[in-house]
Amino acid sequence: MKRIGKLQKDGKREVWQNRRMQFSIFQSSNLPIFFVGIVFIFLATDAQSQEINVAAVVSPRHIQFGEKARLDLTISGDTFIKHVEVPQFNFLPAFLALPLRSETTPRLESNKIAVSMAWAYELIPQAVGDFALSDVRFAYQGNSYFANPGSIRVSGTDTYIDVSTGGVHQVEAEVDTSQPYINAPLTYTFRYLYTTVLPTRESPTPRLPTFPDFIVEKLQKVPTYTQPIRGRTFWVEAYTHKLYPKKTGQIVLAPAELLLPLPRGRKTLKTKPLTLTVQPIPETDRPPHFNGAIGEYQISAEIERGSVEVGQALTLTVRISGHGNIQTVTPPKLPPIAGVMVSGPNWDRSPTFGITPTSRTYVYTLTPAKIGTLRIPSIVYSYFDPNRAVYATTETTPIPISARPNPNDTIGDTDGSPWTRWIILFAVVLVVLAVGGYLWSRTGFAMPARAAVKKPMRTGTRNSSESGDQTVPFDGGEPTAPISQAREALAALAHGDTTNNATTFANALAQTLYQYLEDTLVLSERNMDAAREVCTQAQIAESVVEDLIDILTKCDYHRFAPVPLSSDERNSLITRADGVINDIENHQGAHAT
Repeated sequence: MKRIGKLQKDGKREVWQNRRMQFSIFQSSNLPIFFVGIVFIFLATDAQSQEINVAAVVSPRHIQFGEKARLDLTISGDTFIKHVEVPQFNFLPAFLALPLRSETTPRLESNKIAVSMAWAYELIPQAVGDFALSDVRFAYQGNSYFANPGSIRVSGTDTYIDVSTGGVHQVEAEVDTSQPYINAPLTYTFRYLYTTVLPTRESPTPRLPTFPDFIVEKLQKVPTYTQPIRGRTFWVEAYTHKLYPKKTGQIVLAPAELLLPLPRGRKTLKTKPLTLTVQPIPETDRPPHFNGAIGEYQISAEIERGSVEVGQALTLTVRISGHGNIQTVTPPKLPPIAGVMVSGPNWDRSPTFGITPTSRTYVYTLTPAKIGTLRIPSIVYSYFDPNRAVYATTETTPIPISARPNPNDTIGDTDGSPWTRWIILFAVVLVVLAVGGYLWSRTGFAMPARAAVKKPMRTGTRNSSESGDQTVPFDGGEPTAPISQAREALAALAHGDTTNNATTFANALAQTLYQYLEDTLVLSERNMDAAREVCTQAQIAESVVEDLIDILTKCDYHRFAPVPLSSDERNSLITRADGVINDIENHQGAHAT
């Protein structure tokens, strides 16, 4: 027992000695080792803290404005993670972040249960551009951990960039003017620009607006060409339309679209909408001949031949060509052509075989009614030029026509021939004598005193010593006034049976008017040009002159064209001729007083 107790005491002594050996570290010589151990413990703790992993991932890295990106945040480690705060970040004003979901995922790590936590957010772009996102902060057990999601590119709806290849696909639309005039042309161009060809069999499909407020003229597609842009070479496919606004005011052109057949699905590129302000054409300085043509035009005229027989038709072709809305082009108005009957115009609708027409052709039919050199005056055409915002006028050069006698004409040359005039006047005198003889016989050869003034005159012969407005009668009595002589001739035509002989009637009526003009206004030559000139010099009203010329034109027509003349038409011409003579007589009397 004593031995055991001794052993116990010895054991206690050894333990105490061991303890003294263990606490010998506190001796002054072992203090450095103690501090090293303390640092090791802290480093071990820090090493354990570095075992926490955080991540921030954005996908995709390139989106269009209007599309959305996804932000995934995770925190994980080889320990049981709990009491983790929600990550903190702020991507405004570039992106608006909306939380989608969060989840906790347990797993077995080194025979211990570990937990990962994840958060998902939806990033909605608020602007277009390249953005470097800020750090995301994770907080766990009083420590902060940071992860950076990197950068993201937001392009407009008109651009797509393939992240894998770096290929750029872009669309654009433009007009050459944003303030066109109504019915004036403007050019709309849609372009597809790309640096690489899509790795798909299907080609991109453009979808252009329908342009409901315009007349649309689709232009021929130009071949694909290359263009350097910002140091890169783009292939360009262009689609061009010419538009003509149909109404004034503000018009918005809808965006054009392009469908890209990508391997993982279709993507639609859109252009920006275009706003136009359509102006009305000005009211000031508008020419009287303007009929609504808008653009820039030229006018030309030609005849099929320069010589034609009287009474036969020839063709006058008038062509209007230039740049503008050809649908606003209207037929030009021909000026009066002395001695020529005009009909038409007819629009030449020759096929253009798919080519957009740039001109319109109008055909007129001209029929000379008298012999001699006739003249087609200048044809004037007015239009509004939208490029200069002014009205302009173009015109043709005058065209001469030579009208020769018709060999089938039984009367022969009736244009100023002395023998023809003698024959016509002789026929008139015979008619007047016949009427006078009939009246003489009915009254028992007893004429009133006033009848001496209205005896048939010898109108074919004039005494050069007499006054120009008097004619010597057969019986050598008092001279008869020109108006009385003309009325007697018209009365003879009214009672004469010349309905079935249009040529004789037309000759007689025309020569009666010419004779009156010779006696009253000193007409030098019996044709319409001379008649117009002498009436103009005498200051006869324009309406009277035009009526006179129209009667003479119809007389020439019936003299040379084998067209029957009805009784009503004959009486109408006689009445109109009497009215013209009265108007000229009244004008002369007013000037004489």
